[in-house]
Amino acid sequence: MLQDIKPHLLDNQFRELKPTADDYFFSFKANKILLTIGEHNAVTLPFFGDLYASPEEVEGLTEYLFSIDNRHFFLIRDLEYLDLKGRTLTYLPINTIYKLKEKWQIFAGITAYHLNGWYSKRIYCGYCGNTLENSIHERARICNECGNIEYPMIAPVVMVAVVHEGKLLLTKYADRDFDLHGLVAGFVEIGETLEEAAQREVKEEVGLEISDLKYFGSQPWGISGSVIVGYFAELKGSETICLDQKELSDAAWFERSEVPHELSDLSITYEMIEAFRNKEY
Repeated sequence: MLQDIKPHLLDNQFRELKPTADDYFFSFKANKILLTIGEHNAVTLPFFGDLYASPEEVEGLTEYLFSIDNRHFFLIRDLEYLDLKGRTLTYLPINTIYKLKEKWQIFAGITAYHLNGWYSKRIYCGYCGNTLENSIHERARICNECGNIEYPMIAPVVMVAVVHEGKLLLTKYADRDFDLHGLVAGFVEIGETLEEAAQREVKEEVGLEISDLKYFGSQPWGISGSVIVGYFAELKGSETICLDQKELSDAAWFERSEVPHELSDLSITYEMIEAFRNKEY
């Protein structure tokens, strides 16, 4: 999965570090990420050395994010005020990040995207409207007027692989550009357990009842600011699908031999579908 970057190691401990020319940085504009364009249009992550500005000049605009091995990663805000070196640095759609050569780079970019979304939405205090400032002790935004403390937000999501008599239920989204098969999934609501959310999502999206939920695994998914918890579940009752057409464009049962090979190995969706295909569930 995306986070499986061994032998590389993520260190997300909060630190106050200053960037150097050899450190990586991320810059985002809406749903675009700044990447370096190399030979044959290959994309790589930019270094501070790729800027006309020195690390000292942009220090006030930077946030230290995390490290992978001995590589430090920073976020730069308001980069449009700086000069970029010609055509080598370009804002591209966020999904371009999947074209990076190394999985640890993709993981770094998506995790940075998650944190960038949090920083950009935590400029003002939700209680008193005062400007928030960074804590010097932990990754948090603090209001010095009323004492409110804001921490990075992570939304829990459940994903359910519903199985029945050697068949797997696959779905397609109705409201997204993503047109490949996936599994029933949705955000956990207030007051729900993960298992209750799984049962509700299956009922709402495809009109089916499930039982015997078995935990599969979990995955951070920074694109949606969430952590996904995957379950396998047995069908309970009728296998007739009643589709919620606002959420899904299609849903159908697939025999093991019929399950399509569509997804990359970055997602928990892929891992769960492959576990079914290989008769592990």
